[in-house]
Amino acid sequence: MAKILILNGSPRKNGKTASLVKAFIEGAESVGNEVKELYLQGMNIGGCLACEGCQSNGGTCVQKDDMQIVSEDFLWADVVVFASPQYWGTITGQLKIVIDRLYAVLFGSPKMKQFVVIMTARGNMYEMTEDFFSIFTRFLGWKNLGNVFGVGKEDEARTLGASIE
Repeated sequence: MAKILILNGSPRKNGKTASLVKAFIEGAESVGNEVKELYLQGMNIGGCLACEGCQSNGGTCVQKDDMQIVSEDFLWADVVVFASPQYWGTITGQLKIVIDRLYAVLFGSPKMKQFVVIMTARGNMYEMTEDFFSIFTRFLGWKNLGNVFGVGKEDEARTLGASIE
């Protein structure tokens, strides 16, 4: 059984990304996984200040905001799901801010993670997103368990969720 954290960067709580996330959760829970979803749009999370305070205090960010909730859940999880609609060829600002702020958590606890990317958009222009996550996760040594790119791919998301153990 895996502990899965979904970082949902969509600004629309009931949009196309939510539909894929819901299907993914159904699949993941059907095989006994524990899932937590954080809807980032509703959280108060400031951008990284690049102050490097986290380097001098064991990986704790100097900012006191909702990133503390994300950090605790991130450390709990075995698998992280990055979910976002596509804006200007890549992830939303909400998700990017959280990824930037994970620097403090990763500095303090570089535990290897497995990850999944769920991205919604019409068409097939996902190269920038794939490149971003490839570089980000290669740098961290994380393992990609799969991606779902597109609209209306709930069956694919459900199957991917059920494949995680």
